[in-house]
Amino acid sequence: MNLNTSIGELRSNAPVIVIERNPDDLWKVRNISHNHKYHGILLDFDGKETNFLPLVFIDDQDLISRKLGAAILQSKPMVTLRYRLHTGSFLRWIEEQCILTYSDSGLLQEASGYLWFSPLPTEWALLSKGSETWNALNSKIRHDILNQLTAILGYLELSSDLVTDPMLQEFCKKEQNAAEKIRDRLIFTREYQKIGMYEFCWYTLEDIIRESLNEIVLNPINLTIESGKANLFTDKNFCLAIEKILENIPEHAKGVTKIKISLFSDENISKLVIEDNGCGIPEQQKNRIFDLGFGLGKGYGLFLAERILSVYGISLVENGIPGQGTRFELTIPQSIIDIPGEN
Repeated sequence: MNLNTSIGELRSNAPVIVIERNPDDLWKVRNISHNHKYHGILLDFDGKETNFLPLVFIDDQDLISRKLGAAILQSKPMVTLRYRLHTGSFLRWIEEQCILTYSDSGLLQEASGYLWFSPLPTEWALLSKGSETWNALNSKIRHDILNQLTAILGYLELSSDLVTDPMLQEFCKKEQNAAEKIRDRLIFTREYQKIGMYEFCWYTLEDIIRESLNEIVLNPINLTIESGKANLFTDKNFCLAIEKILENIPEHAKGVTKIKISLFSDENISKLVIEDNGCGIPEQQKNRIFDLGFGLGKGYGLFLAERILSVYGISLVENGIPGQGTRFELTIPQSIIDIPGEN
């Protein structure tokens, strides 16, 4: 086998195409790698700037335009795009890594895209569609069950008012408590039904942490974030996991005035640490705080946070010192974190 010939065939037939976008109009392609004709893209490209937009499936054009615009507004160095592309007579899913370079003044200077032909976006789209269908069915069933439980609780309350026997009253009370627990469990299923529904892509770690704060009231607690410019390959459910950890702190950490979120990393490991200066967690409770139903509240928050993080391969432990504060450590696989400047 001629190695040079094999390399040449690989370059020509590899399922990756490189395009150079016009930074002033990102849908204009200035240049494209020579293997574009093999994949049926821009067959008429003659070296002159060409409009790329008509090749993109019309239903995907607006979403991709908004994602590119948002990335530039935030000066992101890279954005992942998934869309359908007309390749000859076929419509195929493309995953593009769009690399964005800026001038010292912050203006977009260069934009290039690496277009990858892969069945993964198609598989993701099919799985997402299947999840949407089942979630819609589950929501309908849950709604019907909750309606029936509401009726049962109403009748139990009326029964307890009519019953005078102390033993029967105690039974009614226990029946009410059991029905309320069932109702709470059903309501809890709303929290995690969207796991696996969101698109994975690279997010700036600090941005996605701050997004998790939108649903939390921490005032007057002071919060600081020290995560540098690290990026995390995850989905929007990561926000929910961080939200559940943070909202647990003011509810349970008596005397807390400060929360600090820090990223520690070396060649072998990366840890995101969430710590506070509250009362801490008693040693005898540390092994149970992630159990479903444990705690002063509903007992769902930390349980859900741990389960969501496990989807990404992130482990969650608490190793704070009782009386000095809680310390949640999220150990992040190196495969899903990127820290600029580190190899």
